[in-house]
Amino acid sequence: MKAKWRRAGLAVVVVTFIAGAASTRAATVPVSGWVVHNGTSTVGGTASNPIFTPGDNITVMAPFADVVLANNGDFVQGTTTLTMNTRTGTGINTLNTQLRVGLFHNNASSVVTANDVPNVGFIIEYTNLVAGGLIREQTNTAQTSPFTSPTNIGNGTQDSGADSIQGVNPGPVTFDLKLTRNAGKIDLVGTISGNDPVSGNPYFANYTVTGYSSTTFPADGTFTFNRIALFLGDGVNAASASLSDSSITTVPEPGSIALAGIAIGSIMLNRRARGGAPPRQ
Repeated sequence: MKAKWRRAGLAVVVVTFIAGAASTRAATVPVSGWVVHNGTSTVGGTASNPIFTPGDNITVMAPFADVVLANNGDFVQGTTTLTMNTRTGTGINTLNTQLRVGLFHNNASSVVTANDVPNVGFIIEYTNLVAGGLIREQTNTAQTSPFTSPTNIGNGTQDSGADSIQGVNPGPVTFDLKLTRNAGKIDLVGTISGNDPVSGNPYFANYTVTGYSSTTFPADGTFTFNRIALFLGDGVNAASASLSDSSITTVPEPGSIALAGIAIGSIMLNRRARGGAPPRQ
């Protein structure tokens, strides 16, 4: 009897350890299922590497499993890489404010449909202006276009070399946006990086907001995110645009991964309890 209780206690300890470890370990999952949320474009390619024809004046969006930032230090980080082809507007400033990325929350995370609401969340935008691109929060729950009329909450830094993403076939351009819970508030860190295909020089701009008090998410500071989106403005003028290497990295892990770890630990313990140590004499 004592042996059974010891095994049961060990099982609880190990499963608790697995659960605790799962809650603090980052997990990265690929993003797929991109659709056109606003505008008109034909979607080709694959679910994880879509091609949009044309790549102009559209918002594209993809869902992922709910990420709840319930504890300080929990974060969600979205990354995607954009390539634009056969642009007709190729000047040094034509892409200013025309490229934006955001992480959002919607009540129906598993399905994205055109113009659905609400999509509330945080946005960073590209610019070649001295002030740097804007950092924004979309707070309007009735806004069918998530990148339209958000609230400005800060500025990024201009690229140190003042180069820009320009030319006929710019890219790859990588967008990275990370949101971390900090004492019930949000710390935002982002980058937009690439190479100027005209000069060959690298482009890099960063974005930072610390301790931001959101007016959109619950007052207890529990933030949930489940969508990533990219805006290609009407100044992009690309015959096509494609996305690759899209992923979401989170702490805590998505629930399905954490539960799988706990289940595996439980199975291993049960097998050991049934046939492991010989009986005591």
